[in-house]
Amino acid sequence: MILDYLSQHVTINETIKAFFEKECIREFYEEGSEISGCGQFNRKIYFVEEGLTRTFYYEKGKDITSNFYTEGKIMAQIDTIYNGEPSRYGIQAIEKSIIVSCEYHKLEATLNVSKEYSEFSRFVLGKLMTQMLERIASLQYMTAKEKYNHLMEKNPSIILRAPLGMVASYLGITQETLSRIRSNS
Repeated sequence: MILDYLSQHVTINETIKAFFEKECIREFYEEGSEISGCGQFNRKIYFVEEGLTRTFYYEKGKDITSNFYTEGKIMAQIDTIYNGEPSRYGIQAIEKSIIVSCEYHKLEATLNVSKEYSEFSRFVLGKLMTQMLERIASLQYMTAKEKYNHLMEKNPSIILRAPLGMVASYLGITQETLSRIRSNS
C-alpha cells in the first residue's frame, strides 16, 4: 500500500521498490499499543498503512493528543530527528494498526543517490512539515467550533474512531465543550 500511495505523488522505480523491501519494516500493533514512548530517542519515519494512531505528550500530568494519523499518513518524532534529543512525544495505536517504518538516516542517505530518491525523500519530509504547519494554524487561529468543523471536513472518521476525550484534547477543548459543539452541529 505504501508504494501505491507514494506512486500518486512521486516516481517509483525499481531502485525505490528495492529500498522499501530492504530498509522498511512492516509491523502490527494492537489497539492501545505503544509504538514509541515519550522520552525515547526514535529516529524512524512511519507510514500508517492501516488503522488509526496518535502522537501525544504529557503536560502537568495530563495526556494531550497532539495529532491523529489515519491510513496514508506519515508520522515521526520530529523533535528527535532534528534536535537529536529524546522525544517529548509518544506514538500510540488507537486501533489495530499496520505501520511501515524506516530509519530516518537511511531515508536521508537516499537524497543524493538519484533524482527519484531525492524526489521521494523530499516528498516525505514535505508531508511531515505540511501536517505540522496545518496543525499549528488550527491551534493558533481557529475557535473551538472552527477546529471541530475543520476536523470534520479534513478527517471526519477520527470523530467516529477515536475516544472523544482524545478528540477533545486534540482540539484543545474540554470534553463538555466538544459535546456542546457536536449537539449544535
